[in-house]
Amino acid sequence: RLERDTIALRDKVSSRTGSLARTFDRVCGLLQERGYLANGKVTDSGRMLSRIWTEADLLVAECLRRGVWDELGPAELAAAASIVVYEARREVDERTSAPRGAVGDAIEATIKLWSEIEAAEAEHGLTLTREPDLGFVWPIYRWARGESLEKVLASGHTLDGDMPAGDFVRWA
Repeated sequence: RLERDTIALRDKVSSRTGSLARTFDRVCGLLQERGYLANGKVTDSGRMLSRIWTEADLLVAECLRRGVWDELGPAELAAAASIVVYEARREVDERTSAPRGAVGDAIEATIKLWSEIEAAEAEHGLTLTREPDLGFVWPIYRWARGESLEKVLASGHTLDGDMPAGDFVRWA
């Protein structure tokens, strides 16, 4: 029985290790395709990507490489970047809007890039980058423009009412 359990454990570890190796190979293929790796070496873009610490690191890197956020002022940049870092605690049925103008255009371009990345990941059998969430756009935009915290929290409605101050601080 011990020998049989040992063999079963080895098989289980081997299959998981193989799965990890396959996932790694798929990620490398995606990164090579997008210019972050070339001939097994990390490119300048790959070095930039390695310094980004978020669940949406590839999306952030693509936005930076393509200049999606280059022309934004501080409040606009905070609003645009919020969609890649913020994640609502619960599903929200309503569609969240974004400010018009440069920030709205940047958010639209970011979402378009996410769609491209999602399709590329799917081609490689991966699901790594979650959909951007617009739920924090207005609160951070208003705060970065100098509005009072009271107004900012009221603009970040949740299913339970206004945005809790702790949530705002966490995401800011």
